Amino acid sequence: MKLSDDKVEIVRRHNKVVYHDGDRTVKVFVPTKPAVDVFREALNLARMEQAEGLNTPQVLEVSQVEDGSWALAMKYVPGKTLHEMMDEAKGTPKFDELLKFFVDLQIKVQKTPAPKALTAQGDKLVRMISRVKGMDPSARYDLQMRADRMKRGTAICHGDFNPTNIVVGEGEPFVCDWTHVTVGLPEADAAMTYMLLKLEFPEAADKYLDVYSKSADVPKQKIMYWLPVVAAAELSRGRKGNEEFLKGWIDMANDYE
Repeated sequence: MKLSDDKVEIVRRHNKVVYHDGDRTVKVFVPTKPAVDVFREALNLARMEQAEGLNTPQVLEVSQVEDGSWALAMKYVPGKTLHEMMDEAKGTPKFDELLKFFVDLQIKVQKTPAPKALTAQGDKLVRMISRVKGMDPSARYDLQMRADRMKRGTAICHGDFNPTNIVVGEGEPFVCDWTHVTVGLPEADAAMTYMLLKLEFPEAADKYLDVYSKSADVPKQKIMYWLPVVAAAELSRGRKGNEEFLKGWIDMANDYE
């Protein structure tokens, strides 16, 4: 895959750089990113393109760039991220409107019939927790068993549903980055979103929990029960700077029994 000289960097993460390049959005992964993971992400996105009523970016290409790193190209979606819009609306009634819009969109995703062959949420969480280094083995086992006993849900669970992954332009919003999509329990997916907001957009987190609980008619206790599990799963992603915060939630596992 060849990128143009006019490409514009959108965001840089620990394992990838995302570019806007003409009519494409291109994720260029670090050289150590296994090809199988990149193709799995493309497959997830292709599956979600078949989900009726949801707008997702179209997969265009998976191939290597000049240095041998793998890249995933998608059709570019113009617009602002919901995070940008919420950030601009802080302290105004518009912020609460956008938060409700965010929650309603998540519930819409969760109520959409799931495409076939999505990974089971519990299975993915068990695998992710097994990769966490430096964790007390007894605590790891307890959380793996909690995930393993998870009821086999039927909802689409994005796994990384946060305002940076929602693009709002003209017409309906687009939901992006389906790397971690599974089929499972909405309340566990909401726990992941709550945790991500606590980490990245803390002023929205507790309001989100209130709005989601009421809009989805799900007790907060059912969401909080999964917080230690999703915190352990998040640790496995290797993102630096949040380890102590996540370990604090893991240590509170017994509080959410």
